[in-house]
Amino acid sequence: MIRSCVAGLILVLVWSPAASASGTELPERSLPAVTISLETVAPYYEPFVAVVPSGVPIRWVNPTASPHSVRHDGCLGDESCAFHSMALPPDSSFMIAPLPPGRYAYHCELHPIMRGILVVLSESGAASDRSSWIEWVEERSSR
Repeated sequence: MIRSCVAGLILVLVWSPAASASGTELPERSLPAVTISLETVAPYYEPFVAVVPSGVPIRWVNPTASPHSVRHDGCLGDESCAFHSMALPPDSSFMIAPLPPGRYAYHCELHPIMRGILVVLSESGAASDRSSWIEWVEERSSR
């Protein structure tokens, strides 16, 4: 169980297109985006906990046969809304510009059981931040 959670923290890097699904233009020479895949079985977002360095765009892809969405939990309350997609049809994607360092819980509005966590590490403490988040995931996995 611990190994599978830690394995979920591995980042998959791919080259990103020049624009996101929301139409926000990204710099032509942007860094490769980290890709999070929407799945039809648990953990639903793969990886469940995506750890990315600051300054890197994030892209969610929907290879499933059903529409899904990606909504930051902060959009539901008094927090600022960091990202919010419309329904993503099958074989589409949603990409956002780099986020400030922090922890961003998110979910699918169409399927509330689908939940994920995005952790953006600071540039100065990326190695120590990453170790802290891996420990956090392992601690919760052993319960």
